[in-house]
Amino acid sequence: MYPIYLLDIMIFVFSIYNAIGYKKFKSDYPDMSMGFHLREICYNKETWDYGNKLATKVSIILSVILFLIVFPLTLFFNFERFVYIIILIALIIIYIIFLILILKIKMRKRFKY
Repeated sequence: MYPIYLLDIMIFVFSIYNAIGYKKFKSDYPDMSMGFHLREICYNKETWDYGNKLATKVSIILSVILFLIVFPLTLFFNFERFVYIIILIALIIIYIIFLILILKIKMRKRFKY
């Protein structure tokens, strides 16, 4: 079996790729088929452009922070594989929750809904 830290690296690379996709591969405003979708971001063209750029930045920062938390755990501690999987799943859920909360708060402060 492969080492568990490879799973952490794969999740990190996927989250960075996903974050870059929010900025590079988003569609124009009336279409909105691709991009980060929150009610606050989909409000109009200005919020759509700003929200996807903000989602890119926040997603990359959260990815780096969570990677720096998990990677040392996988290298220096000798937990069972099941414990690492639970930690990774919990941190992915935390990542999603923080991403949504941070974006909602920043968008509401910026655009005064």
